[in-house]
Amino acid sequence: METKQIIAVVLIVIIIAGVGVGIYMFLPAAPYGAIVVGQLVTPGAPAGTPSDHIIVVGILDPMTEIQGEGAWKGAYLACDEINTAGGVEVGGETYYFGLIAEDTFEADASLDISKGTAAATKIITEDNAQFIIGGFRTESVLAYQETVMDEKMLFFGTGASTDVFCQNVLDDYDRYQYFFRMMPINSTSLARSLLTYILYLDGYLTAVTSLNISKVAIIREDLDWTSGMDAFLNGYLPGYNLSVVADVAFPITAEAADFATYWQQIDDAEAQITIPIISAQGGILMMTQYANVQPKTLVAGIDVMSQLDSYWGETGGAAAYEVVLQSTLRTNKTTRTIPFWDAFLEKYNSEPLYTAVGSYDAMYMLAEGIDRAQSFNSTLIVPHLEDIDRDAPFIAAGGRIAFTSSHDLLLGPTYSYTLFTQWHSNSTKYCVSTGGLLYPNSIV
Repeated sequence: METKQIIAVVLIVIIIAGVGVGIYMFLPAAPYGAIVVGQLVTPGAPAGTPSDHIIVVGILDPMTEIQGEGAWKGAYLACDEINTAGGVEVGGETYYFGLIAEDTFEADASLDISKGTAAATKIITEDNAQFIIGGFRTESVLAYQETVMDEKMLFFGTGASTDVFCQNVLDDYDRYQYFFRMMPINSTSLARSLLTYILYLDGYLTAVTSLNISKVAIIREDLDWTSGMDAFLNGYLPGYNLSVVADVAFPITAEAADFATYWQQIDDAEAQITIPIISAQGGILMMTQYANVQPKTLVAGIDVMSQLDSYWGETGGAAAYEVVLQSTLRTNKTTRTIPFWDAFLEKYNSEPLYTAVGSYDAMYMLAEGIDRAQSFNSTLIVPHLEDIDRDAPFIAAGGRIAFTSSHDLLLGPTYSYTLFTQWHSNSTKYCVSTGGLLYPNSIV
């Protein structure tokens, strides 16, 4: 996705008086939460706050893509709220949060993981970040996570679902104890949620249409994060009399013509339900070509770009009736969900991506950890975050967060879970029922 350009109208008034020329430029104020790279911002902090009373939080993400934009916007909103409310008190002194971002370029089609590592090095050694939030593409995060762990620095993951990050905590606790997943639920949990919903959908469609639903297709990015989910679904679906009749793993460089071919393959295989597992721009091409080819299949799965309210326009309405996983919607998931949603919409005039929810919650989680530990030392904060478990969850916008022993999110209808939402023909997305299997019907 191309970087959004902000076009300002500059009024230049030239006043010629004798030999003097005066030029006056009237520039509109930068929009709230405007993304800047390599520059510290301190929204909500009092003017004149000394630098040694600013807690520097680094954002590592693809900053010109929706995942990085979301992470920045969510963190910025939380930073503003926390600072405006008075910051955090440590040792009897008040401190405020600041944000600084570096671009990892990890959403690039031609992935160069050295760019992510360079960004991590810069944000620590030059930007002086004390804590890290972010991460999106598994292959890149695995590389630059090592740089962060070398510094024994807290890293709140807000974009990568792959199980390996939290498995590392179990396998080598001393080194990886500083990683905590904030968003999304892990790949195994996503796959289980998908399976549960597909089985519910199978039963619902069978009851309503009297058709025998027995054929499923999978269309996914050919990336590490999708392989585990693909294996899980291929392993379990047949046990419920659902055959995987097409399994398309496409390169992230795929173009419109490629997706037309994929849909024709899926239609030829007579798939009745198609499960996408897509994190990037391929979602738009997938749905626009779906509308062109018109395969006789319902689309229900992971399509990250479809989480954005702009997706309807970007697909020209081709997203109609697509069902997608989404971390939050304007529902009473927790007492903090609707206030967050409304504040985000008011500030940005757009709905939050899952990375925005994760980074927003990560900022509040960090503030909580610092307050409990009365320290900025990550090693001292870790035990206090580990106390946030099933018996004492943290109420966040994205759910009631409870960490497992691997610092992963505890999955469950009273803890962390994903919603299923569907685009309707009126260009609006609604939360749909899962029959109470994944979350209570009261939030639908």
